Amino acid sequence: MIRISVMGVVLLLTAVSASTAWGFEVLTTSEISSYALVPVVVESVPWTVSVCADRGGLAIDQNQPDSSAYIADFSQTCLAQSFQQTNGNIAGAGIFLQHSVGGSDTVTIQLWTNLPTSGGTMLTEAGTTGQAGTWCDVFWEAEEVTPGTTYFLVFTGNTTLGIAGGATNPYPYGCVYANPGYEEFPDYDYAFRTYYQLDFSLECTTWAGLKASF
Repeated sequence: MIRISVMGVVLLLTAVSASTAWGFEVLTTSEISSYALVPVVVESVPWTVSVCADRGGLAIDQNQPDSSAYIADFSQTCLAQSFQQTNGNIAGAGIFLQHSVGGSDTVTIQLWTNLPTSGGTMLTEAGTTGQAGTWCDVFWEAEEVTPGTTYFLVFTGNTTLGIAGGATNPYPYGCVYANPGYEEFPDYDYAFRTYYQLDFSLECTTWAGLKASF
């Protein structure tokens, strides 16, 4: 399945059987704020199309802003932060990169059910270019989670940057892991935040059904 979002309208394309290339019409209606859908051609692959109204934006769920201490650098490897989400989905995460450690480099944040060395499963990941001394946020399609359950953010992607945080247990629902084997540091927390989608559900109809409604 491919998910394409255009001005708040989500197109879900699902393969069904072999066929030739096709495209769909430009449509402008008040239902989608009078924005026209640009024609799309899918070559040599068959698809059914669902059109969904994406009703929500993003907001911060967990937030640990204390960046007063230099907690770890990426070259130490096995960097992670445990946390508990309040809402039922997670759509992204961010960390505060330590001042004056490196410049800009790739940052990848992964979401795990447990630590990789403790039988965890990676649920999703995303990467971007981070700059020392700033927040570095990544986003992914909202992943359903269980509120109040411990999950883990794993940080990787480079060996030049560092992560700031707090050294007086500023976040009560998790802690820092660092060094090979994910050594636990109960009184330390990275400066991190997580995001959730305000309305995780999508209101969907088929493309044919949408056209028939006008």
